[in-house]
Amino acid sequence: MNIEYKVKNLIKKYNTSNIKELVDHLDISIEYQDFKAKTLDSRLMIVDSKGYIFVRSDLDCAYENFLIAHELGHYVLHYDENISFNFLRRVYKTRLEREANEFAIRLLMYEELHNIKELENIEFIVKEKGIPLKVWYSLNEKISEEVLCVQRKYASQKI
Repeated sequence: MNIEYKVKNLIKKYNTSNIKELVDHLDISIEYQDFKAKTLDSRLMIVDSKGYIFVRSDLDCAYENFLIAHELGHYVLHYDENISFNFLRRVYKTRLEREANEFAIRLLMYEELHNIKELENIEFIVKEKGIPLKVWYSLNEKISEEVLCVQRKYASQKI
């Protein structure tokens, strides 16, 4: 599955990388709620072909955007009628969760990953985008290799 291609096509189709605008274009409802489980921060439910994203109500805006992007990733990558996904803190190991995390990172950092000349202080940018560092580091090697390729290409063009 080429997640970068899916992100790029979604942005191109709707002419935006704004998470909430994309969710709106796809007619997915966002609702806020207090979950009983303390480690549950968000949930995607697809009921009768309609998408619903539920987000814990007491989160900061940047982390909330990450969670919405993550659930949008499940919607785009793993769509199936009458299915649900939960974002539980500290659970990043399944293939579907890694794919949704990669989707969220690529969407939230689309400009940075495609306009890299020199990417310094990546941790600051990642935190600013609301991406948990553990999630970033779980996918860092794959994305970092792509970043290095872009940097090498840019450097060779400067010569």
